[in-house]
This record gives sequence, structure tokens and C-alpha cells, in this order.
Amino acid sequence: MKYTLIAGLVSLSFLVSSAHAQEGSRNDVSLSVVAAFQQNTSGNGVNQSAENQPGILVTYRHYLTDHQGLEFDYGLAQFTQQYTGIGGLNLTPLGLSQTNANILANTHEGTMSYVYRLAARHRLSPFVTAGGGVLVFAPLTGSLGTGVLDTYITPDFVYGGGADFAATKHLNLRLGYRGHVFEAPGFGIAQIKTGSVTHMAEPFAGISFHW
Repeated sequence: MKYTLIAGLVSLSFLVSSAHAQEGSRNDVSLSVVAAFQQNTSGNGVNQSAENQPGILVTYRHYLTDHQGLEFDYGLAQFTQQYTGIGGLNLTPLGLSQTNANILANTHEGTMSYVYRLAARHRLSPFVTAGGGVLVFAPLTGSLGTGVLDTYITPDFVYGGGADFAATKHLNLRLGYRGHVFEAPGFGIAQIKTGSVTHMAEPFAGISFHW
């Protein structure tokens, strides 16, 4: 009876351990450094480009199963949005004589995505994501000549992929890529608005803690 009880307890402990292993990590938080590259675009006689700057990305994930989950992201980067005209940008209505305009702005991203990961309990775990949210371009100056610069908010479709590399029991190294599709910012100034859709490439690298 004594040995039967011990054997039963050992078997139960193995079952509990096995169930816990199959469950895998359900939550993780990560901090990443991003390199953001906004694609050049044009429209309404205006060429638009951006001076690329590094930024940060904070991510929280909750997995509903071993493979499927939701991801919530907040990112911050800083861009100088650059506008030139095809044959010269006309800024005289704004009291300016130059043929180009540069606007420094903080860029905030807030998105929610669906996540699918493979090999949840392996040292290397690839993943893909897709979702949406908003991009907020907040100018650091209040005007362009006589024109008042507005904060520009645009819908953002985001997709991506990457992989987690297990460093310790609860710590991963994360490498990945995010792509954003959105309308190029015009900051409420008709003379520089392209009205076109553009793309931002965002490779990233960081550390995630999971439990």
C-alpha cells in the first residue's frame, strides 16, 4: 500500500508537469529597438520622403492556445518629414519662398495584432502577425510659415514576422520585421498633402520575458 501510494504520487506529479509543459507560456512582454524606413511617395505635385530614425517598441502578448494569441504594441520614433515639389513646391500662400519643407515629428504607433507561433516549447519559435491600429504624427513645431501644423492621425495596417530564441527559462531574444501601410502625413497643410498611401519597413531586435 505504501509503495502504491508513492507510485501514485510520482505518477501524478509527472502528469501535472506534463500538462504544464503542454500549456506553455501564455504571456510575454518585450522591449525592442526598431529601425524605421518610410517609403518615398508622391501625389498632388508633391514628393514626400522621411529621414529615418531609430525608435523603440513595447509589446505585450497573450496566447489563447500554444500557437494563437493577441499582441498589443506601442512604438515611438522620430522622423523629419521632407516635402519637395515636382518643379518646385509652391509655399508662397504660407508666406514662404523656399521650394521645400521639413517637419520634425514624433511618431506614435498603437496596434493590436493576431499572432501565430510555431514550436512553442522549442528554443527557436518562429511567429507571424497581422493586425491594425493607428499612427500618430505629432509635429514638434506649431507652424509652417503662416500655416498651423496639426497632429496627423491615420489608420495603420500592420503585418510582420520573426522568431524568438530562448536564452533562459523565461527570457528570449526576439528578432523580427514589421510592415506598416498608411496614408502619408500632411499635417493639415494643403500645399504639402500628397493624399497617397505609403509603406514603412520596421526591422526590430529586443528581449522578451515570458511566463
